[in-house]
Amino acid sequence: MSVRQCHVVVLLASAGRPGLLGEVVADLGRQTWQDFTLVLSVPDADSLPSTPLPENAIVVYGRGLAAQRNAGLDAVPEATHIFCFDDDAVVREDYLEQALAFFECCPDAVALTGRVLVDGATGEEVSREASEQALATSRLEPPGGRWESSRELYGCNFAFRPDALAGQRFDARLPLYSWLEDHDFARRAMRHGLLARVEDCVIVHRGVKSGGRVAHERLGYSQVMNPAYLHHVGSFPLWLTLHETLPRVGKNALRSVRSTERSWRRERFRGNLRAAVDVAHRRFTPERVLEIPVPEIRPPAG
Repeated sequence: MSVRQCHVVVLLASAGRPGLLGEVVADLGRQTWQDFTLVLSVPDADSLPSTPLPENAIVVYGRGLAAQRNAGLDAVPEATHIFCFDDDAVVREDYLEQALAFFECCPDAVALTGRVLVDGATGEEVSREASEQALATSRLEPPGGRWESSRELYGCNFAFRPDALAGQRFDARLPLYSWLEDHDFARRAMRHGLLARVEDCVIVHRGVKSGGRVAHERLGYSQVMNPAYLHHVGSFPLWLTLHETLPRVGKNALRSVRSTERSWRRERFRGNLRAAVDVAHRRFTPERVLEIPVPEIRPPAG
């Protein structure tokens, strides 16, 4: 398909971070490819940025990352190319243009993910200033056209051709932060064609923390239950399920005994064990994470 015949959609799913969402919307306004429809999927109006949205922007509502992305897809059934970015991604201005050029020259590709220059999700949070500096430095490199096949789509930045995926959706049984939903989507997309990691599609992932209390027991439950569930439904092979589960459970167990992190590691390990009991009884129920109470934040005494 020629890029001139494309209906490009950029889908942003966010919750409770209107400032960050406003920043990525502003960044997208500087893309070299401007012929796209912007879709914002949020749980409530308070999550929308205070700055004006583009005239053609579409707002849909949902709760939970997978459900929000599905709501966005349902709003644009005519889309030929869907781009998904996290609200804390800083996207280089030629990302869309480079991705569309890749899809045109590689028709076997059904999805792609870009090159993450710096990833705050794996370390310290990246400032806006540092993000812009990293992108500015990357612009000094001429586009090289390099890419490699991939087994993953990193959730902070990826694109796909919905027509090539036969209406594939995100698994809405993975609630809240939808742990591993991007990995699951990629595994199912691989059945339809090539997945690629494209060097000329560049972002920085700031890894901005929400600022609220992390529900560690809930996260621990999802760390065990979600990969087990995805194996049960045929998305993950056994080796991948074990790879996604055992290192995290081991780290939580060890650091819950002697570590400066032991208080929250114990909560996370407790969630791991709760999920393991369910799996042992062949209850593959990722939505049960919603039944785990979130501890209240008590004010300091005095």
